[in-house]
Amino acid sequence: MLLLLTSQWLTTSEIRKITGAKVYEDRVLFNGRVARYVYEDAVSYGGNTFPLQKRWRGKRLYVRADQLAPILVQMGGRWFWDSERKRFFKGKPSIRFIMGKDRKRDLYVITITSRKGAFKVSRGEDSVVVSVRGLYGKFWKIVGDGDFVSFVRVEQRRKETRFIIHLGARANGYEVSKSGDTLRVVISKIVPRRAKRITVVIDPGHGGRDAGAVGNGYKEKDINLSVALKVAKILRARGYRVLLTRKRDEYVSLYARARMANRSGAHLFVSIHCNASRDRKASGMETYFLSESRTSQERAVAILENSAIKYDIGYVKPDEPVGAILGDLLQNLLLEQSYNLALSIHRSALRMALTKDRGVRQAGFYVLKWVMMPSVLVELGFITNRREAKKLANPSYQRKLARAIASGIEEYISKQQGGK
Repeated sequence: MLLLLTSQWLTTSEIRKITGAKVYEDRVLFNGRVARYVYEDAVSYGGNTFPLQKRWRGKRLYVRADQLAPILVQMGGRWFWDSERKRFFKGKPSIRFIMGKDRKRDLYVITITSRKGAFKVSRGEDSVVVSVRGLYGKFWKIVGDGDFVSFVRVEQRRKETRFIIHLGARANGYEVSKSGDTLRVVISKIVPRRAKRITVVIDPGHGGRDAGAVGNGYKEKDINLSVALKVAKILRARGYRVLLTRKRDEYVSLYARARMANRSGAHLFVSIHCNASRDRKASGMETYFLSESRTSQERAVAILENSAIKYDIGYVKPDEPVGAILGDLLQNLLLEQSYNLALSIHRSALRMALTKDRGVRQAGFYVLKWVMMPSVLVELGFITNRREAKKLANPSYQRKLARAIASGIEEYISKQQGGK
């Protein structure tokens, strides 16, 4: 018997009644097989790790049905979750999905095969959606390589499967073709080309549904945007070409930010943020360049800013390795340039005696990882410090910060690249 449900969150008793699967706080039992929790929100089965979020409401344990269904398929079951009608149903996988890099041509190829055919394609700049008759059911989300594909969201419906393919940070574009029962999505890569005019990308951190750090009645996303707009105005007045990754309160994925910068052929990338700490007395400015975190403080800041990636790929523990999403050798070549840029901006702020000096630091930020140019992340101050938060929200102080950042950028360009 199938129960019509109104949410993807189901109690363990509802799941057992419908599918026969027994879900406990530490494991899932189905068909005589066991999947065990390895993290708070992920289980391991067959050598692979799958997201399975859970939460307690009183004495009742709830789990995500849309995440559980693919695990049951892996465990030999035939239960699928209809994301449209919000119910379990029985079926049999009939779609083959493969993606990987064509190393000979430096392309990324996704192939989707279904005997039932009937493909529908919706194209966008940041993603492409493929709907196809038949059932997939193997995974809830598929993490890509980061360069070409950030992730693929899989939405199962009673008679069709939707693959929502989100492009990676260096994806230039894609072509879709169909031959018989197979549809191919071929993704090309951005070829770096420097803009003729000195171009700077200013990245106001967070935005939209991602508020960033919140403290003392202020949201980080608002302060970041206000300061970024002021930096852009100053640099443009000085003759530089400036691009903003966002101009309003909207959500822009970390991959889209990097892709925008890479396509522009920009010379520099500066991401603007506010810091946060459990220590309400913590204050001051930090400027980061990309490298492995050396101290607990640097790791804490990286975890805080990298938490935005949860809006991009769904499940990732920010303090754990992200596998294929990390590990790009390009940034090693840009390390010294990024350090010099960070140093120049930081010294500019110190000369204006704006805030306490917390130093130039290094940490692993996803948004910097995929940018093909010298790049830094500026932590303007601590939004969790009452006095500093009030300053950060003050337009007059924001203009001072903007002048310091702009002057630091200009000084770096003059020293490293011979001026405008």
